Amino acid sequence: MNSHPASRNSATLPPKALLISLLAQLPLNLLFWPPSLEIPWILAGVALFLAGALLNIWSDQLFRRHNVGVCPFSPAPILLETGPYRWSRNPMYLGLVCIAAGPAIFTTVFWNLIAAAALLVWLHFRYVLAEEAFLRERFTTAFLEYAAARPRWLGLPGPSRQLHTAGSR
Repeated sequence: MNSHPASRNSATLPPKALLISLLAQLPLNLLFWPPSLEIPWILAGVALFLAGALLNIWSDQLFRRHNVGVCPFSPAPILLETGPYRWSRNPMYLGLVCIAAGPAIFTTVFWNLIAAAALLVWLHFRYVLAEEAFLRERFTTAFLEYAAARPRWLGLPGPSRQLHTAGSR
């Protein structure tokens, strides 16, 4: 059993949180039924949803190919830097947020983007920050270099970039 503090009492894992985020969108979808059938919004929402699903499938396959545990805080024999990990330190979580945002866009019930944003914030504080500490402890300098070269999400620099830069002076 993993003894990492953030892994204890993890009744809500990220996939379950995604389901909660999607279910939270149902009341507004029902309130604004029938949805707007504007082709550009449908295409954008479906594309975002599919991009999120593909990010998760791709990342999962890389993890399994390299014997890296998929569940948060699982053993990590290597630090993955290929595939979607070239552009984001958290492509699986980014994929979950895209999956959650897709339906809000293709139904044009934009208030439901709040559910996707809430998922992002929850993932960030519940898993991302703790996993970064876990990886820093496991891979030390290699993780700091990786974190300095890649955004935490997608194009958004994280504090480890500034910490690494300040620490290297």
